[in-house]
Amino acid sequence: MDTSGNIMADVTNSLLYFYNSTTFSVIKFIIGIYVAVIFVDIILFLFQRGLGGDVRDTRLGMNVPKEFLRKKPRQKLAMRWKKLREEIETGENNKIKVAIISADDIIANLIRRMYAGAPFAKKEIPIDEMLNAIPDGQIENMADIKNSHLERNRIIHDESFHPTKEEAYEILAPFEEFLRYHGVLD
Repeated sequence: MDTSGNIMADVTNSLLYFYNSTTFSVIKFIIGIYVAVIFVDIILFLFQRGLGGDVRDTRLGMNVPKEFLRKKPRQKLAMRWKKLREEIETGENNKIKVAIISADDIIANLIRRMYAGAPFAKKEIPIDEMLNAIPDGQIENMADIKNSHLERNRIIHDESFHPTKEEAYEILAPFEEFLRYHGVLD
């Protein structure tokens, strides 16, 4: 028994001596540099792949349109949205109606592309069905977007409906909230 205790003590002392030796310090230093290089490689690889898109895809659980990820398409969409608001600002009935219909089409197109793999991602499926098929909670203000879409349908089907500027801005509000959430509008 005494010899096994001495052997354990000798092994422990040898390991402590090696751990505190210059040789082990050099090995630790080289391994540290190697780990740092691998870490930098991983970061560069993730940026090359487009880490932002992957994180957003994972967080949202869906595809992310380029308008939400890239600066130029986002700016282009923001300018298009600004023009729609300018059309409403004119106060002309037909321009207000066209602006609301166009806004609805923009949002529907973005949502359709977000769910590119879903069965309702095909163009033939009506927007109403597509909006109703989206699970609750996946798009934060989905109920409001559906209500705005119903107002858009009212514009198309009810010739006597003439929304005022204020009503038009109320109809656009959920769409704008959706765009703000995704970083398109400030």
